[in-house]
Amino acid sequence: MMRTLRHDAVACWELIDDRDPLLLKVRSLYETALDREERIPWAWLERAIGSQADWKPGQTRRHLVVASQPDGELGGFAFAMHLPGFGGYIAYIAVDPDFRGAGIGRRLFERCFSVLKHDATRSGEALPFVLWESHRSDGDEDLWNARMKLFDRVGGYRIDGLTLHSPNWLDDTAPAVPMQLFVAPMALPREAFDSAMLNDVADRFLRRIYHSAPGDAEYDASMPPTMASLAFVSARVVEARSTSR
Repeated sequence: MMRTLRHDAVACWELIDDRDPLLLKVRSLYETALDREERIPWAWLERAIGSQADWKPGQTRRHLVVASQPDGELGGFAFAMHLPGFGGYIAYIAVDPDFRGAGIGRRLFERCFSVLKHDATRSGEALPFVLWESHRSDGDEDLWNARMKLFDRVGGYRIDGLTLHSPNWLDDTAPAVPMQLFVAPMALPREAFDSAMLNDVADRFLRRIYHSAPGDAEYDASMPPTMASLAFVSARVVEARSTSR
């Protein structure tokens, strides 16, 4: 049966209690809305909830943001972290299929941007950008284009010429997962993202998120041979390319 979501009653907030019954719904959505090859072990996300009390400015901070109604109906969630000295990262964002098209994805992004800026301010630095990846599943052009529309609405650009080779965190014998990397400029202007800047962002992302360095298979497969090949492309351009195929 189709569920209903009251748009005026939906709130985006951070889940901080690992005893909250909503956490079970988040886990269910995480495991059904995201391809298995994209996921990290659920325990890694769950630990983020209990880490808030021990956080100190200047340390990495993780957030589990949910969109829900007062009755506990879950519309979606996002998992994000602030990486001091680098920027913000949204590792996962998912909206319940029954509630897509209601603006929940955009609200989750905006809430993540807000908490990540707050983390940066408390750590005495600006938030230069927020990054996230997306995996393009074969044969699902409608979902991919819906994502591109959302990414465009929140100011996202794709680093063109770069395909990340992400480890399969649930199966270390499986091939790497191809991912596209998106960036939303925050404190830095759009014009700051030239080829050299994009090369630096990609390099540090691979090191800090994938824990990969030159000489590692994932790193060497991901980085282009010359940094001049990287360009900043609006998500709406990516969508147009997909539609024209």
